[in-house]
Amino acid sequence: MEEKLLTRRDFMRKTFQYAGAAALAGSLAGLEGANPSPALAGGGEVVAAGAGYSTDPDPWKAGREAAAMAKAKIKKPILALAFADPPHKDFDKVLAGVTSVLGSQVPLIGQTTGYAGGYSICPAGCIPKSIAVLLLESPYLKVGIGLGTGIKASPREAARKATLAALKDLNYNPWKDLQKVAPGPALAKHAPYTVMMMDDGYAGVVDYEIYGIQDVMGWAPLVGGCAGDDGSLGKAFVFFRGKAYNDAIVITIFSGPVKMGYGCGIAYKPVAGKCGVVTAGDGFREIYEIDGKPALEVWFEWTGSPREEILARESGAMFPYNQWHPIGVQEHIYPQWIWIKDPFRFIREKNGLGVGGIVPVGTTVHLLEVTTDSVIEDNLRSLRYALDYEGIKKVAAMVGFNCVERLTILQTEEGKVAENFNRIMELLGNPPVVGNAGAWGEQMFAPSGNIGAQNMTLCSLLIGDELLG
Repeated sequence: MEEKLLTRRDFMRKTFQYAGAAALAGSLAGLEGANPSPALAGGGEVVAAGAGYSTDPDPWKAGREAAAMAKAKIKKPILALAFADPPHKDFDKVLAGVTSVLGSQVPLIGQTTGYAGGYSICPAGCIPKSIAVLLLESPYLKVGIGLGTGIKASPREAARKATLAALKDLNYNPWKDLQKVAPGPALAKHAPYTVMMMDDGYAGVVDYEIYGIQDVMGWAPLVGGCAGDDGSLGKAFVFFRGKAYNDAIVITIFSGPVKMGYGCGIAYKPVAGKCGVVTAGDGFREIYEIDGKPALEVWFEWTGSPREEILARESGAMFPYNQWHPIGVQEHIYPQWIWIKDPFRFIREKNGLGVGGIVPVGTTVHLLEVTTDSVIEDNLRSLRYALDYEGIKKVAAMVGFNCVERLTILQTEEGKVAENFNRIMELLGNPPVVGNAGAWGEQMFAPSGNIGAQNMTLCSLLIGDELLG
């Protein structure tokens, strides 16, 4: 496992060399996707939220400015989330800037963003080289946070410890308030706990971390994303109580009689006639054969991607061709849901594929395809699902984890980043929003109930400004 993780880290550093001039120009454009009328505060009756951002190059000043903007209408925050770009580098200073506004008693969590300058999702849109902060305030929403270290060596145990710590920090019996809610569909669907996870995108094995969470929680709605890098750090960081950690996972548990919503924008569709069974692999993240043929050759045959150009790369990077044609595994009882397995690198000595996410031998995989329009439309579909999950009519806040390769797809057509953000805000009523626009993997549960690691998706948590019942 250690050898595979090292290969993945090397790959993620080098992949950015192939991002291309157009993507770099998008990074330097400053405010691509900017919303001219950002929502800095929202909700208030049940959950109040405030969001802020900064592009000041000084890490302490940027943290302070983003936090001050978020706190303008928030009196007693119960949780602070911060997303920070790699160019700010000194994340302890960023967090010190946030703490200078909030004080040290407010729980402060977050992560680094990924890709060409580090894009955050913030009230102004999808912004590179930025710090974004969200504050939540509510007498009804309860929050606990926990940290687990050493995810490279022991992902399951680190996640289990972080979840236990978050549950202890929560120190709340949800049934005390839920028993006051009138019986009905809303109460039947509401889970007493919602789990949000953030991990180091370089070090972790998300599938095993999820097992560790479930060792403690059993089944609970889960949403999350992996911290990223733009290739300049060689590390990714998560934030916990005002300090930055790598090789770590942060767990946040939400509870209380507040309406919640969960969405996963997939967008990729199976290509008719292009599927097969994995007949050889390591049972982990390497596929050697599909239908008895070398997996890499099958992928080239399916996609028509430039074989010589890709194989000339010493790093094994498949970007950008993998983002247009990944492979995926369909849910048997809910085939609209696809677990995307990003073929981010080729394995020269095996003529195989290195993928994001575990793919056992015997798995049926499908070639997938996508367009910029399908990304936008499926983001909206997923958020309608999130609104309907518990019948949210008024959104207090949104937290989003958007795959880096979803961002690079939208950047291939002028104006699509802005269109995507603005249509999401219009659908949700323009609530305060923060997130990682360049996540290195996402986590979500399918309508079937299965929980797992996703690639190339937008995973969203909606917090309603409404009580159940």
